[in-house]
Amino acid sequence: MKDHSKIEKINKVVEEYFNTNASLTIVPVKDLMPAFIKAGIFAKDVKKGLPIRLILRELDAEDQLALIPFVHTERHGEHTYWYFVPANVPAPDAPYKQEKKKPENDPIAIRLNSDETYVIALCDKVLSLTSDRQKRFPFLLGDLHKNGKKQTMLPVDAYYEELQLVVEYKEIQNFRPVTGFDKNKDEDEEEEEERTKTVSREEQRRIYDERRAKVLPENDISLVVISYSDFEYDDKNKIIRNEENDLKIVQKALKDFL
Repeated sequence: MKDHSKIEKINKVVEEYFNTNASLTIVPVKDLMPAFIKAGIFAKDVKKGLPIRLILRELDAEDQLALIPFVHTERHGEHTYWYFVPANVPAPDAPYKQEKKKPENDPIAIRLNSDETYVIALCDKVLSLTSDRQKRFPFLLGDLHKNGKKQTMLPVDAYYEELQLVVEYKEIQNFRPVTGFDKNKDEDEEEEEERTKTVSREEQRRIYDERRAKVLPENDISLVVISYSDFEYDDKNKIIRNEENDLKIVQKALKDFL
């Protein structure tokens, strides 16, 4: 991150915000956009906080998030949710409660109860290991950003360092477009669209899946892909959960690592 003066201004605005609002312990970064604009850090807001998210993602990619000590992230699947918390305060141990969203439409709740989360938990159980979820590697990169210079490190669903193993869970959208699947699009997805408007999200997903399958083995990391179709599933392509049977399916998929 080259413009450290902007980082200093951001820190000053966030610090003043929490000094003024002492009762708050966590706030979505987009809520501070009016204060950032007033301070002259940004000229205007775009896509509900995209300007500040772009800076945070750049710092994240360069492992420099510590430059803004107020940042708190919640990572769910391929999605990152960005918040500010008061400095020197322990990070929240529970997901941020989205007060204005209905529980059934809360993307964090949906992710925590997703088939991906369920299957990776089964993998952890079968392997008797705790996976590093949404692990990113410096050699596994997305396409160039619009500036033609930067690339974002792509996440994997689960990484087992002890086994040098990555497990990817594939839902129906990994195989074909799904109408309405993106209706709860999150912050990272909006930013990705800003970078890849010339490519459909389905095509981008396919390209990145193929990139993982090629690059991981080249770096001596095994890849196991588990699909929704390996399980019994309903008419919405969601797993009909039967843990006893599902564990057997996962054991078969991971047999080479037991």
